[in-house]
Amino acid sequence: MTTTERNIHLALLGASLALAVWVFAAPPPADEPATPRAAHALTSDQRSPLALIPPGSAFVLSADARALARAPLGGFILERIARSAGPSQLAKVCGFEPLTRLEQLALAVPSADLAAQEHPEDFGIVASGRFTAAEITRCAKAAIAARGGDAIQTKLGSFESVRDRRASSGEIASKDGLVVVSGGSYFRELLDSAEGHAAPRQNEANAALHAELRAALGSGQLLVTWLLGEGWFARVAGDESNARLSPLSALKTLAARVAVADRAELRVLLDCADSEGASRVASLLGELRSSLRALPLDPALATLATRVSVVQTGPRLTLTLELNQAELAPVLDALLDPSATKSEP
Repeated sequence: MTTTERNIHLALLGASLALAVWVFAAPPPADEPATPRAAHALTSDQRSPLALIPPGSAFVLSADARALARAPLGGFILERIARSAGPSQLAKVCGFEPLTRLEQLALAVPSADLAAQEHPEDFGIVASGRFTAAEITRCAKAAIAARGGDAIQTKLGSFESVRDRRASSGEIASKDGLVVVSGGSYFRELLDSAEGHAAPRQNEANAALHAELRAALGSGQLLVTWLLGEGWFARVAGDESNARLSPLSALKTLAARVAVADRAELRVLLDCADSEGASRVASLLGELRSSLRALPLDPALATLATRVSVVQTGPRLTLTLELNQAELAPVLDALLDPSATKSEP
């Protein structure tokens, strides 16, 4: 395996870890009650953020921050993250910390084509929490003004929408207890779904595959399912001829779960085109494991990687790892503040 291929493989792993940290990188929820208006919104018959994602998306992530905070090990994780992150820029601009009000979040990307040219800006984030439309609107306007933009507020159905007149993409819409952030044509699809309008029956195969992967993962505070699409690795690697030779080109879907109780469990499903492709990916993982000590990787993360269990069942690989609080502490430190730790020579 060449140095370039190894770097690509490690970069994909690192990006997945960074995504998990980003989702949960909020201070623990404050004890302050929601405003009466927001509290009413949260007790209404409101669908979850995940249920509002239109069917057929290529990438879907769901996170339950409230469930994480209530888990036995959740308080320790959130405290560790909050201590490293400190107050966010949003808190300074908005006068309150929106992330402490977050309860559930879903993130989706409609296209599997990383080089899509038709709507490259399409993405969607839907979040529920203890906030009002007025608070989110003021916060969005302040954030736009702080970066020198020109905020425009519009009424879209039951939502208050804010965007930057000087920017071509990205818009935030909110109502009590719910916020939608998106760009491109996907923004309208998300709002239609949130307003209860039925989405067109398309990409049902994708929706069924996401559902199957989530069922195979089981419940957890963080779930990710990704339908990679044809030629995905060539687009990432930037070299189609070499990409076809990589074992990772056999991957068709990727799914991951983080479940936190008194221990933290990571489960990753790698579905390949066939059993032979899965065997090649398993061999690659073994090769990466054996070369970890030679790479400039923090010792805590290197030790973590050597403990990952890899089991092949036909075309599927299942990777699992469990950590208790003492084992998790150095991993969080390495992920949240890499400069504070040094890798062994």
